[in-house]
Amino acid sequence: MGEQSTPGGGEPVQRTGLADSLIERMVAQRDLLQEMDERCASISGQATSPDDLVSVEVDGLGAMTALWLDPQALAQDPEILAKLIVTTAAAAAQVAVDRQNSVVDELNDRMRALQEMPLTMWDGTIVDAP
Repeated sequence: MGEQSTPGGGEPVQRTGLADSLIERMVAQRDLLQEMDERCASISGQATSPDDLVSVEVDGLGAMTALWLDPQALAQDPEILAKLIVTTAAAAAQVAVDRQNSVVDELNDRMRALQEMPLTMWDGTIVDAP
């Protein structure tokens, strides 16, 4: 029955039994899921067309949140400009997806470490994770 820190970053706590050990793990997992939700909600992506005429910003779901057009872009044929906007928006969405995947991969590794953390019984016996 000693202090032990958690891979999720929680403070060490005195464990008194298997149930306390399991509850500690569950709290750390809940906190990690909340962190993942907050980090994913703040993700955005931005891209600029190769000719620098169009820039697009999207949120973590790929929805456009901002569009910048160089004044020269308005001289383009409407179909060409529309395709340029769509292509640039798709590139921005891919940036957001890549960022989200990076966050999810990191947090999955941390969740796995929590899941593999041994549990401690009331008498100090360590129970390995299944």
